[in-house]
Amino acid sequence: MGRAVLTRRRPFPVYSAPLRVWGTFALLMIVVAVPLFSTVLPPLFDYPNHLARIHVLSEGGNQFYGVHWEPLPNLAQDLIVPPLARVMPLDIASKLFVVVIFGLITGGTIWLNRVATGAWRMWPLLAFPLLYNRMFLWGFLNYLFGIGVALAGSALWLALEREHWWLRTLASSLVALACYLNHIAAFGFYALVIIGIELSPAWGELRARCWPALGRRIAIMGAQFAIPAVLFLGYWHPAAAGGISYAAFWRKADLLFNVFDNYNRAFDIVCFALFLGLIAWLAATRRLRLAPRLAGAVGLVFASYLLLPSQIFGGSGADHRLPIAIFLLLIAASAAEFPNRRAAAAIGVMAAVLLVARMAVIEYVWLGADRIYSADLAGIDMLPLGAKLAVAYPVSAINFVPVPEVHLAALAVARREAFVPTLFAYKGQQPIALKPSYDVLADAVTPQDLWDFFVAGRDAAKTAALPRTLQQYDFVAVTGSKPSDAPPIRCLRPFFKQPSFEIFTVLHDVACGSPEG
Repeated sequence: MGRAVLTRRRPFPVYSAPLRVWGTFALLMIVVAVPLFSTVLPPLFDYPNHLARIHVLSEGGNQFYGVHWEPLPNLAQDLIVPPLARVMPLDIASKLFVVVIFGLITGGTIWLNRVATGAWRMWPLLAFPLLYNRMFLWGFLNYLFGIGVALAGSALWLALEREHWWLRTLASSLVALACYLNHIAAFGFYALVIIGIELSPAWGELRARCWPALGRRIAIMGAQFAIPAVLFLGYWHPAAAGGISYAAFWRKADLLFNVFDNYNRAFDIVCFALFLGLIAWLAATRRLRLAPRLAGAVGLVFASYLLLPSQIFGGSGADHRLPIAIFLLLIAASAAEFPNRRAAAAIGVMAAVLLVARMAVIEYVWLGADRIYSADLAGIDMLPLGAKLAVAYPVSAINFVPVPEVHLAALAVARREAFVPTLFAYKGQQPIALKPSYDVLADAVTPQDLWDFFVAGRDAAKTAALPRTLQQYDFVAVTGSKPSDAPPIRCLRPFFKQPSFEIFTVLHDVACGSPEG
């Protein structure tokens, strides 16, 4: 199937034995996992919130949150980590889930490359430098897990092409359902890849007017999407209807840099330039060939990226997710030929050096974040069990920073069994929900309004009811670049203070129910 990829003579083929490929894979997995286990808390933007939600799921809910399982297209971590957390500490279980993501993405890329090109190659190990991409640093773990499943599932689809139709249909249906339950965007990526794989043979059958063969191909391919389609059309409703909007088109080129963009802009640009330069050089010298069955998939996914809006189904940054998937698919779909073994070895060594350098930068930043988190968590651990903790942060805080603290207060849910209104519990997105009365309480005090009340000065129309509402909380956590040194009302007392993370005690007094309080 993939052996016709390279049609001209190959004086120096770069095939590798499976043991060599997977041995290198295992070594690189250890390298990329080091930052995860050398820190208390990985500085991924949404990670603390995910950790808190997994705790609630592991406990089956509590006095503040209820568990409501539904076939939502965003469940990878929610299904996998809670069972692990029952036999090991939650933080270890969650880190192992991240390791599985790394393994699925890189292992799926290697396997898909093997099935498509007909040989084991070191080339797909180029996926490793892409692991610490911007989507990962945002903490979009369910999506990345789904991308790994999609890559492995695409390899399985090709591998079973000559097997019984029912076996292929059953296996692909399970993969499609898994992709859907992992994340809706990962399911979309998988569907595009499968359609792209079948485009070329289907076109050949169409031109030859082989209607039975074409119908059979379409039926087998489409059968796997039946159950996800029923769940999507008949059951799932996005949390917010939202509209469809597009950002400036030039941003499409800029977003491709997300696959390398993390902490050191100059170094990341150099890495990205070298990565693109290698691909461009191989393509220009005709040393990079795409597997025929995956060439259509690469083109289809890239075209979809260009057409995809930035806002859809109430979610923003929809097109931000695809660059990492595009590059992983390109690596899986291609076979590189180097002038000689010395050139191949030199490029391999350079890639390894850059990977180690990138991991050193990441380790340095993460260890610095660990010191900040350790100090902040000490304040959270001082809270009494079952406390109700309001949260304040500015709108500008929802942005990428090396040490994100926006969702840190949510860890009070896991560490102190607290109520934190910012825990991800959105209908249609997570299998947990706030219990009655706490849902109303969460809506009454938004983090942005509370931040304005604390820092930016009072807007009488927006903040008049805040002192009264705060009486239903026990503490307030304030996160931001310039938190207040003094509380805005006398019924708040300093409880804990770090440079960008503060906790105030709410004094429960009848006089505190008014703005003057």
